[in-house]
Amino acid sequence: MSEAHLEDPGAAEPFKRTLATYWNDRSGAFDREQGIRNSQQKQAWLGFLSRTAGTEPKAVLDVGTGPGFLALLLAELGHHVKGLDLSPGMVAQARRIAAERGSSATFDIGDAESLPEADASYDVLVSRNVLWTLPRPERALADWRRVLKPGSLLVVVDGNWFDDSLGYRFQHFLGHLIVLVIRFKNSWAAERRLRQGYDREFDANLPLKSPGNRRRFPRLIAEAGFTDVRLLNLPEINRAERAGKRLAERLLHPYQFFAVVARRAEER
Repeated sequence: MSEAHLEDPGAAEPFKRTLATYWNDRSGAFDREQGIRNSQQKQAWLGFLSRTAGTEPKAVLDVGTGPGFLALLLAELGHHVKGLDLSPGMVAQARRIAAERGSSATFDIGDAESLPEADASYDVLVSRNVLWTLPRPERALADWRRVLKPGSLLVVVDGNWFDDSLGYRFQHFLGHLIVLVIRFKNSWAAERRLRQGYDREFDANLPLKSPGNRRRFPRLIAEAGFTDVRLLNLPEINRAERAGKRLAERLLHPYQFFAVVARRAEER
């Protein structure tokens, strides 16, 4: 695909254009914010991916790849990986990082709810922090099932980003207070600016932007026709994600990753 094509917002629907614009605006800093920071973190993710996707080379599709977090790791494990994202900015970043690392992973623009891929063409489909960002998650899961070969694997990684329990709110408060006292910075204001970018319109259009996805995702995936649906805790990854962070950062981001793995049923 040409660089000129990267200017295409990749979506005809007004809210999809809003989504693409929002993630474009965040694409420049996204890998620094949520990418690999240290070897412990990298090894934790590589271990999880090798246990779930295996080490024998497979055709893997990373949906909502962002700057290529999962795609690049899976390519490093020897898989044949393609990453898709609605945001041209994210695709450009993923291609840049892949070139810098000499990765074989490829990246293209694509809508997670309507994948530009042939039926039954992948052995594994992965996503990380994507399902909650979709206006029609049921449509997306049906299309994800379509592009998987019978018997192939779905791996959905996400987190409890919208937990509103008293314990989480208290940790957030302490984190902001520490930043204010020690660094003389108002992190409340920075958080408000970030949330203003997506809260109002996103709340109205994203049905999974709410607490409870850890319970909700396995049911949605089963209802989409997947079998052998399992919810996995990811303690090694969660420990590694906290490693090296200051106390305030750990308190401000107390979230826990989880995964749901499932299979497209074999045809009879």
